[in-house]
Amino acid sequence: SPSSPSTVARCAMRRAFALARRDRGAAAALQHRAVTVVVSAYFRTDYATAAATAAYPGSAIAAATVSARAGDRTVDGDARVVSFESGRLARLTDGVVLARAGDTVALCAATTSRDYDASSAIKGFVPLMVDYRERSYAKGKIPSTFPRREGAPKEREILAMRVIDRAMRPLFAKEYAREIMLQCVVMASDGGEDPGVLCVNGASAALMASSIPWRGPVGACRVAAFATADGDGDGYEFVVSPSDAVNEDADFTLFYAGNEGRALMIEAQANRRGVPEAVVARALRRAHDAVRELLPPQLELAEKIGKPKSPLPPPLVTKAMKEKMYDVAKARILSLYEEHIQDKHERGRKMAELQAQVIEEIINDHADWVSESNADEALLGSAYFQTCARVMRERVLDDGVRVDGRGVRDLRALDGVTGGMPVVHGSALFERGNTQALATVTLGSLEDQQRLDNLTGPTSKRLMLHYSFPSFSVNETGGGRGISRREVGHGALAEKSLLAVFPEETTFPFAVRVNAETLESNGSSSMAAVCSGSMALMDAGVPITEHVGAISIGLIMDEDEDSGEVKRYALMDDIMGLEDVLGDMDFKIAGTRSGVTGIQLDCKPEGIPLDILIEAMERASEARQRVIDVMERAVSSPKKELKDSAPRFGRASIPPSLIGKLIGPQGSNIKALEKDTGAKVSIINDDGELAVFGQNKASYDAAIAHIEALAGSIVEVGSTHVTTVKEVLAFGAILISPGGDEGLMHVSEFAHERTENASDVYKVGDQVEVKCVAKDARGSVKWSRKALLPKPAAARPPGREKP
Repeated sequence: SPSSPSTVARCAMRRAFALARRDRGAAAALQHRAVTVVVSAYFRTDYATAAATAAYPGSAIAAATVSARAGDRTVDGDARVVSFESGRLARLTDGVVLARAGDTVALCAATTSRDYDASSAIKGFVPLMVDYRERSYAKGKIPSTFPRREGAPKEREILAMRVIDRAMRPLFAKEYAREIMLQCVVMASDGGEDPGVLCVNGASAALMASSIPWRGPVGACRVAAFATADGDGDGYEFVVSPSDAVNEDADFTLFYAGNEGRALMIEAQANRRGVPEAVVARALRRAHDAVRELLPPQLELAEKIGKPKSPLPPPLVTKAMKEKMYDVAKARILSLYEEHIQDKHERGRKMAELQAQVIEEIINDHADWVSESNADEALLGSAYFQTCARVMRERVLDDGVRVDGRGVRDLRALDGVTGGMPVVHGSALFERGNTQALATVTLGSLEDQQRLDNLTGPTSKRLMLHYSFPSFSVNETGGGRGISRREVGHGALAEKSLLAVFPEETTFPFAVRVNAETLESNGSSSMAAVCSGSMALMDAGVPITEHVGAISIGLIMDEDEDSGEVKRYALMDDIMGLEDVLGDMDFKIAGTRSGVTGIQLDCKPEGIPLDILIEAMERASEARQRVIDVMERAVSSPKKELKDSAPRFGRASIPPSLIGKLIGPQGSNIKALEKDTGAKVSIINDDGELAVFGQNKASYDAAIAHIEALAGSIVEVGSTHVTTVKEVLAFGAILISPGGDEGLMHVSEFAHERTENASDVYKVGDQVEVKCVAKDARGSVKWSRKALLPKPAAARPPGREKP
């Protein structure tokens, strides 16, 4: 009868342990059902293997240990070991690995659907989904959310999903066309190892152990670079697989994934200044040497317990269909490209019209061939798309001419302007061809900085860049359903690219939010977000050290179908959308005039050779200078004067004796000050130093004026003050100074003339300028209005008039 998986698992375990007690031999017969293979990789420069076996005593579950080690590589005093274990947990999963690095543990699972997705096969799309989650229990914490459980993925988790996807996707065969899902759950974290790096390795190992056809394995690691006088020639030294503490202190950090000979995924950022391209090149080569050490253990894992790979179905779009389409459509596609159409939509419309014409012609004029090859409109449409790519690629490789008529080194028309938006603290518009981005800057207090609740990494950040890609930017409907993973990823890239020039908290104690709105998009919108963001920061008066420009470099490679050797290639500066879709690489590089601040690599082939990437960085450096020229024409340095609407921050001081009066009973005085002015006043120390943050200029000025009035309110004999009538008595009035000193002004001190009733002169709330004429040891004050008034002329006796 049907049973649930949990019931089957419990029965299997009971039977296994029963057999273990009765007969060791019978238990051994079940060994194939639960085998654990541990494969460890130590980061080293040479490589050797040694095998050993061990069994868990008293258990029916055996374990085989294969140690692939290259000796000891010490980082922060401890050897960094990555291990992959399979067979003990999640045994129903197609491919599963328990990945470990120190005390950081992640379960990585690879599963696939039984259903063949013909639509994906026709489009050449790999239906891959990645889910990465960091459990709070991994660090011994209960989630702080209201339901006390993890909710929607956080930004860090989304970024890890994108990294895993970009590292794995190029190695899947498009013919497979079954849904594939990679799920990574971080189960333990020692806070020293980035779980995202571990999960790239774990996901690769899980795919190697599964039945899913995949051209792996892939290795991933981090490299940190430090500027030092003792560096190798260029003044930088590297640490492979650094802890988070080491990584945060580094001048440059690199997250790299690759296979035996090529790079597949790159994320990099500079933390303090632009890093020279030569240093980045060295970091890439060091990272590639490190990840190669993680590949043999995965191959050994697959050899020990890997499942037979599922056969690939024959491609739906056959070679004959591609050649037929190429013969029929090549000349017309080439003619369309030679028009050098600049408008994205106009080009797309003509390509769609040509597609309909060509498919109709083939179906009508080659009916017998269509019937024999089982071709239909969908298959011919895919063949047309591939023909468009082939013609474009041949034209670039043969003639060096691109779809819009540019050469491979030419940039699209550039423009930039600042200050177009009223009210906002800073704004800038950057344009590159049909790509347009508007950035705005909002300044806030340090209390507005984002708090981060992650297993590892920083706990807060002062610079926040939010990238938006509305559907109208590409003239489409839809959207408005929340933030996409793409928007999160592009925003993170632009944010870290600008972080290298962002001022330290000690010199600029503000939180800053940059909103990058994509208004038009025809490729490289994330790079436009970097450029517009840099200009908007200067327009807002944020003291960034220099401009950050950004460019995307594309690639077309002609590879040998059998050996995979690159026969020829062409790099393209400033790629547009069609070149991104039909090309092989989108290499996003941001930086200053002196060096790189941010990198992201996306590729479609099975990796990009490092030599090509290093050449692309040099090309990007040259193009970036031209981009920064345009940005500097719009704004060359941070504005000295902030807008009246922008927040203000400053310091003030009062005598220590007035701190209590500033605060007031239960904080009443300082709360009233903040409510009246809208400013935030913080007491720095017991010496009376204050930090004042105003929401705008008026708010800040009002708070400073109040503090200055308080500082000048110390009551001493002979000092003059503007007081407020607190109470009117029969014999005088009780007055209170701005500093909170109360005292009596006797009716005889009202004026030189006699005053009968105090109530005839003053009422509660009146402002009276008085002088302190006496103050005793207890602090009691005597006020006098009379002391500030001129004495009247003395009356002359009768008969003594002046002649």
